[in-house]
Amino acid sequence: MKERDIYRFGFLCWNIQKRSLSAEFQHTFSHLLKNYRCDLIALQEVKVAHAGLPGHFQDYHTALSCNFERNGHRFGVMTLSRLPIAQKTLFTTKVREAGIATRKSALLSRHTLHNGKRVALLNLHAINFVPYRLFAKELNRIRELIESVEEESFIVAGDFNTWSAKRQRLLEKVTEKSNLVRLIPENSKDIKSILGRPLDHIYYRGLKALSSIVIDTTVSDHNPIYARFSDG
Repeated sequence: MKERDIYRFGFLCWNIQKRSLSAEFQHTFSHLLKNYRCDLIALQEVKVAHAGLPGHFQDYHTALSCNFERNGHRFGVMTLSRLPIAQKTLFTTKVREAGIATRKSALLSRHTLHNGKRVALLNLHAINFVPYRLFAKELNRIRELIESVEEESFIVAGDFNTWSAKRQRLLEKVTEKSNLVRLIPENSKDIKSILGRPLDHIYYRGLKALSSIVIDTTVSDHNPIYARFSDG
């Protein structure tokens, strides 16, 4: 492949803990965009007003998979892209979480790179406060969504709520079956963890991982994960 045919892009994955409308988030997000090239962004726990997107999102093509609405706001996972979103599939869990009675959501999107190649992105927030059997049931639905993707270049990223060895093993089975490789940043200890197990992950295939880093912030209880990829 000729050098000029290779497309390099930056990817950011972050659970922002519903802080997207706060001044602190806006300041931190603007700082990240100045210091890191972010062509694709997968956000979880986004909060946006029905009236429109906040200004710091308006330079991107956006898609939202909403898991609930309240007081004039929508919540869910949002994908932001410098590249047009060619196609999107919205997903919500059938199961509701115990106590808070909300669903979780995911968003599958397709993007055409500047060299004409396609990349698919699955941005998801996995179900949490449920017994393992229900977590497994919902992850099996995600597996079906993953297996429907025909694109060679594919990123699966988000908050998987893998706080137990059993949950993590099941996730590894699902991703390995679809030839997805787990990205492990050098400072992976800074990824949000429970009981020593990271919750946030990036998996990929058909791409070359050039670099990756966990960025320390105070905006959310999760830190963003940033990666640079090339398609060749």
